[in-house]
Amino acid sequence: MEHIQNFLFIPALSLLPCVIWLVYFYIQSRYKTPPLRLIFLTFLLGALSTIPALALNLMGQKLFLAFAGNTAISRVLMLFIVVGPVEEAIKMLMVWIYAYRQPEFDEPLDGVIYSAAAALGFAAVENIVYLSENNPLLVFLRGPLSNPGHALFSAVWGLALCRAKLVPNMASQRVPIIVQGWLIASLLHAIFDALLVGATRFIILFAVLVGIMVALFFWVRSKLKFHAETSPHREGTLLMPTRRYCQECGARGKAGMPCPRCGAIIPDPDELQLCPVCTEAQRPGAKFCMRCGANIRLPARENLDLRPHFVTITNDGDERIAFILNREEIFVGRTLNNAFVIEHPSVSKRHARIAASVGDSYTLQDLESSNGTYVNGKRIGETRLEDGFEVRFGRANFVYRAQRANFANGATA
Repeated sequence: MEHIQNFLFIPALSLLPCVIWLVYFYIQSRYKTPPLRLIFLTFLLGALSTIPALALNLMGQKLFLAFAGNTAISRVLMLFIVVGPVEEAIKMLMVWIYAYRQPEFDEPLDGVIYSAAAALGFAAVENIVYLSENNPLLVFLRGPLSNPGHALFSAVWGLALCRAKLVPNMASQRVPIIVQGWLIASLLHAIFDALLVGATRFIILFAVLVGIMVALFFWVRSKLKFHAETSPHREGTLLMPTRRYCQECGARGKAGMPCPRCGAIIPDPDELQLCPVCTEAQRPGAKFCMRCGANIRLPARENLDLRPHFVTITNDGDERIAFILNREEIFVGRTLNNAFVIEHPSVSKRHARIAASVGDSYTLQDLESSNGTYVNGKRIGETRLEDGFEVRFGRANFVYRAQRANFANGATA
C-alpha cells in the first residue's frame, strides 16, 4: 500500500512546483492567450527530452572523465563541458522543432513562455527521479530553486531564437545569435550546478547561489515586462500621419489636415517622396534632401548578394542586407510568424505579401495594412518589383535589389 502511495504521491509532488511556475510564465502574456494545446505539447516534449539528455550526459561524462581523470576538479569542469551544454541544447531543440515553427509563436514573449514550458517539463521528470531516490520533502528546495532555474536558463536561448528572427535571414547572422544564447544558458546552468554541489560543503556558496538566482529571476522578469508592453498584440498598428508641405503656402503639416499657417487642407499625396537615407518628407520636385543633403535618387550600388533582396541604406549611404527573397511566398509584418519580420510600430502584424512571378521577378501585394505599402513613394495595392525600387512598409524603408545572372545558391537560415 505504501509503495502505491509513493507511486502516486511523488509524481504529483514533482509536477506541482513545475505547474505553478508554468502558470506564472503563462499569465505574463496579457494581450493574447497562448494555446494550451501548444503549451502542453511543448511541456511534454521537454519531459521526453530527458531521455536523449540522459543518454548524451552519461556518454559525455564517461568520455570526459576517461580523458581528464576522475578528480574533484574534472567533475566540476564536466558540468561546464557536458551537463550544461547538453541539457540546454536538448531543451532548445525541442522548442525549435515544434513550438518555434507554429504560427502562434509570433512575438518575443513567446520565446520565454515556450522555452519555460519545455524546461519545466524537463524539470518535472528530474524531480520524479530525484525525489524517488531521496527525501520527497526536498521538493521544497527544488521547487524554489532548481525548477525555476531550468526555466530561467532556457529563457536566455528562448529570447535568442526570437532575436534571430529579427535579423536578415542569413545563417551568418542568425546562427551566432542562437549559439550565443545557448552558450550563456549553458554557462548559467553549469554555474548553478557547481554552486549547488559546493553548497553541501560551504554554506556561503548556497547564499551566492540564491543571490544569482534572484538576480536572474528579476532580469527575466524585466524582459517579460518589456516584451509584454511592446507586444504587437497590445493594440492596433500605430497610425503614423503623413507629413507633407502645403501646396498653397509651403508650410509643413499633416496630409488630410488644415495647414497650420494658412488653413488650407493639405491633400493626401499621390506621390509621396521621402529621403531614402533619413526618410524626411521632401518638397515637390526636390532633388536633394533638405535635412541630410542626400541625393533623393541614390544611384544603384553593387549588389551585396546575388539573390533578390531588400537592403537598408545607412546615414553614410552604405547598403546593408535586410532580407533575402529565398522562397516562393514571403509574408512581411511585425509578428515573428512572418518570414520578413520588421520590428517597427508603423508596420502591421501581417503587412504585405511578396510572391514569385514570371521569370525571376517578384510581386509585392499590400494586405490592407494600417499605414500602407509604398513603392517609389506611391501607395500600392499590388505591383511588380524591379531593381532599385524604393519600398516602404509603413515607415520602414528599403530598396529592392533584383537577382543577377550566374547565381550560386548560398546558405540561409
